[in-house]
Amino acid sequence: MRKTLSVLAIAGTIALAASAPAMADNYPAPAQQGTVSSATVGVGGYVTFSGTGFAPGETVNISVTQTTTAQGAAAPGSAGSVTMAVPGALPLAPLSLTAVANSAGAFSVTVQLNSAGTYVLTAVGATSGHTVTATVVVVAASTAGLSTTGGTPLANTGADSSLLLWGLVGAGALVTGTVSVAVVRRRAKSETVAAA
Repeated sequence: MRKTLSVLAIAGTIALAASAPAMADNYPAPAQQGTVSSATVGVGGYVTFSGTGFAPGETVNISVTQTTTAQGAAAPGSAGSVTMAVPGALPLAPLSLTAVANSAGAFSVTVQLNSAGTYVLTAVGATSGHTVTATVVVVAASTAGLSTTGGTPLANTGADSSLLLWGLVGAGALVTGTVSVAVVRRRAKSETVAAA
């Protein structure tokens, strides 16, 4: 009986422990937060994007991607005329830039943003693969004075499919072990009753 319990406990531990290395391989290192001179600027405004952690003298590839456009942008019109709302536009193509990290492994670049919307600025080291990101919101001139929260989006906290699979395997091993113990106990009881 004790041997059966020991074997089942070891089997369950092995089944659950086997999932840890598989799960660790599926998650890349998160990007570090870069800095911007302002999280909110008006259309045509400039923002300075910078980051650290790169190798000294490393080429840093920078992309500026518009992820959302302003909703209800106003169509051009003359004074006194009726202005029609446009229901949003397609995001602009990403802009690519390069910079060279200084002796401390830091870079800085100034970017002009000419269309309202939300932009993600990403810098990737050409040799190290080190990545930093930042988000900037560009607002139309009529709303440039309003403050926005800006900030960083929340991390993905969804469950990985391999986590679910190994969790089910582990739960199955525990259920099998429990059923085996119950069967062994029932047999032992019936043998004791039969012998008496």
